[in-house]
Amino acid sequence: MDKHKPALMLNQAEKLLQQGQSQQALPLLEQYAANQPQDVRGWLLLVIALHQSHKLQEALHALESVLAIEPHHLQARNIKAVVLCDLGKPQEAIQVYREALTLAPGDAALLLNMAIVLEQAGDSTAALEHYDLLLKHHPEHASALLNRGALLLSLGSLQEALHNNRQLATAHSNWEHAHFNLGETLLALEQWQPALAAYTRALAIQPAMAKAHFGHGLALSMLQRFAEAQQALNTAQSLDPAAFEQNKLAAAARSGGQLHEFNPQVIYLLKQALRLSLCDWSHWQKLGEEIEALTASAQHSATLNERALLFHSFALPLSPASRFTLARNIAARITERVKPAVCPAFEQTGLHRGKIKIGYVSPDFRKHPTATLSRRLYALHDRSRYEIYGYSLRPDDGSPIRREIEQSCDVFRELSSLDDHASAEIIRRDGIDILIDLAGYTSFARAEIFAMRPAPLQLCYLGFPHSTGADFIDYFIADPVVIPPSAEKYFSEKIAHLPDSYFLFDNQQAIAPLKLTRGDLDLPPHGTVFCCHNSNYKITPDVFDSWMRILQRVPDSVIWLLDSSVQARDHLCREAELRGIVRQRLVFADFVSNDIHLARYRLADLFLDTFQCNAHTTAAEALWSGLPVLTCAGNSMAARVAASLLSAVGLHELITTSPQQYEDKAVYLATHADELKRLRALLESNRLTTPLFDTERQVKNIEAVYQHIWNRHRAGLPPETFHSGE
Repeated sequence: MDKHKPALMLNQAEKLLQQGQSQQALPLLEQYAANQPQDVRGWLLLVIALHQSHKLQEALHALESVLAIEPHHLQARNIKAVVLCDLGKPQEAIQVYREALTLAPGDAALLLNMAIVLEQAGDSTAALEHYDLLLKHHPEHASALLNRGALLLSLGSLQEALHNNRQLATAHSNWEHAHFNLGETLLALEQWQPALAAYTRALAIQPAMAKAHFGHGLALSMLQRFAEAQQALNTAQSLDPAAFEQNKLAAAARSGGQLHEFNPQVIYLLKQALRLSLCDWSHWQKLGEEIEALTASAQHSATLNERALLFHSFALPLSPASRFTLARNIAARITERVKPAVCPAFEQTGLHRGKIKIGYVSPDFRKHPTATLSRRLYALHDRSRYEIYGYSLRPDDGSPIRREIEQSCDVFRELSSLDDHASAEIIRRDGIDILIDLAGYTSFARAEIFAMRPAPLQLCYLGFPHSTGADFIDYFIADPVVIPPSAEKYFSEKIAHLPDSYFLFDNQQAIAPLKLTRGDLDLPPHGTVFCCHNSNYKITPDVFDSWMRILQRVPDSVIWLLDSSVQARDHLCREAELRGIVRQRLVFADFVSNDIHLARYRLADLFLDTFQCNAHTTAAEALWSGLPVLTCAGNSMAARVAASLLSAVGLHELITTSPQQYEDKAVYLATHADELKRLRALLESNRLTTPLFDTERQVKNIEAVYQHIWNRHRAGLPPETFHSGE
C-alpha cells in the first residue's frame, strides 16, 4: 500500500464526518483501523462514526481498542461514558467518569459531563457538587454556569440561581442563553420588569429565540401589558409550535394543573389567584374586583372562558351573579368546541325494561378526597335495580382506594388515554342511562365528554360546589341548605334536593387508636386549641381577621393550622403579628396518614371554619372525629357546605350568619367549658344516629333521585327542580 494512502484515507473520512456523512465514513475508518491497529486517532474517529450511526455496541468495542493502547486516554473515557448513557446505563457511565476523574480531577469536560449525567439520574446534590468543582477550576465556564443555574431554578433555590445567572450574564454578555436563564429566574422571583429586560436582551442577540419570546410574553402579562404580551406569545408560537406547546404545559403546571384558555389576562389572573395558596393576600380584594369587572364587560368574555378561574373564585369576595356568569361563559365555550363532534343521538329509552345503567365519571378515582368520600357508594348500590359503571379520566395510581372502586363497579373503564369524542362514544355504546359528573371544572375533569351528550340524563354531584352553567347538565344534586330557594337562580341545572345533607361520607373511615397528648404535637398543655386544617387557599384575610380577634379575646388560646409550605407559614405568622398576635400562637401540623390525622383532631377544642369557601371533606372528618365545627354560612354553595353538615348531624347552634356572631360564639364556647363539653357529648351521641354519617341511607336517597328523574324521563317530561322524599 502507498505509504501516503492511509493518511489520505483518514483525512477523507474525517471530512465526511464533519459533513455528517457517517455512513460513508464508516468503511474507510474500518479499513484504516484494520491496517493501522495502533493509531488511536483512527480508532477514535471510528468510534465517532459508529456512535453517529447508532451502532452503540460496536462503538463500545472500538473504545476498548483505544483504551487497550492508551489506558489513560481521557477523551476515550469521556466518549465511553456518553455511549453508555445512550445505551441506558447511566450508573455504568458515572463509574467511568469517576475513574477518569481520578486521573484528571480538574478536567472541564469530564466534570461537566459527570454533572449532567448525575442530574439526569436524579442526584441533584452530587450534580451541583460537580458543577461547583468545575467552576472552582474554571470560574466563568459557560455551560457549567448555565446548567447549574437551571438546576438551582428547578430545585426552587431562587436566590442562588439568581446569583449564578447574573454571573453568567455578566461573564457571557453576548450569549442569548445567559440572558434567557436570568429572565427565567427573575420571572420565578416575580420581578417582572427585570425579567422583561433580560428576555429583551436575549432577543436582541437572537431575535428567533422562541422560548425567549414566550418568557417575554409571560413577563408582559404580569405587567398587564396584555396586547404586547399576546403579540410576544404569537411570535413564540409561529417560530416553534412544538416548543410553544411544551412551554404552555409548563405554565399550566405552575398554574395548578391545566389551562384551557391561554391568553395574557388569564395568565395574570391565575398567577394572582395562586398567591392565595401561599396565604399572600396582597391582591385578594383587587383580584375579586377585577373578575367582577370582567363579568360585567362583554368585550372580555374570552378571558372568562378559563375554567380554572371559576375554581379559584370560590375563595374570592365575588357576587353569586358574577360567578354564575363565569360558569355560563365556560360552558358556552365548551359547547362551541365540541359542536362538530357531538355523538350520534342515543337510542330512545322509552321501552327500557332492564336495570338502570348509572355511569360515574371522574379524574379522582385515586388517592383524592372525592374518592375517600365516595368509595362505598359504588358497592352499596342496589344491584337488583342498577348496573354501575365507572369511567376514570386519570391513570391508575396503584392505590388501594383505586382497587376498591374498580372492584365495586360492575364495569370500570379507563378513559385517560382516549380523547373526548372516543370517550363519549364508549359511554354511549355502553347504553348509560344516567351519567354523573363527579368533578365539574376541577383539574383534569373533562366536561367536553358531557357536552357531547352520551347519555339521556346527565347530573353533577359531590366534587364541584357550583353550577356548571351548562345546558348539557340536567340536574345538580344538592340540599336546601347549600342551595336555598334564593340561590336556585344561579344554577343552570334543575336542583335535585336530597332530604338531608347532599354530602356523602364513608362511615367506615378508620380513626387510628392512638393515645396522643398535646405535647406529642407541639400544642400547649393548657388553654383553648382552636383548629382549622383547611387548605391554605381557603384562609382569606376576612376570616383571619376574625381568628386573630378571637385569639385576642381568649387568653392562652392558639390556632392549629396545616403546615403546607414555608412561604405560607411565614405569611401567616407575619399577618398575625400585624394584627397584634405573636407568631407562637399559631401552631402548625405536619401532614400524616388520614387515620392519624383524624385521631389528632381529638386534641383540639373547636374547629373554626373558613368563610368564602368552607371546609368540606375536612369539616366532615372533624365531625366524624368528634370535634365540633363552628361555621359562618355565606352566600354561595361553597360557603354553605359546613352548615349543611352541621344541620345533618343535629348541631344547628354552631351555624352562624355573620363574622361578629361567629366570633362571639367561638369566644363563648372557649370560655364556657361546660357548654363546649355538652356540644362534644351531643356530637358523639349523634354521630351514628343522625343522617350525616349514615352512608347506607345516603345511597338510598341518591337512588331515589335517580329513580325519580328516570321516571320523568320515561314519561317524556323535562327536568324539574324537586325535593326527594316529599
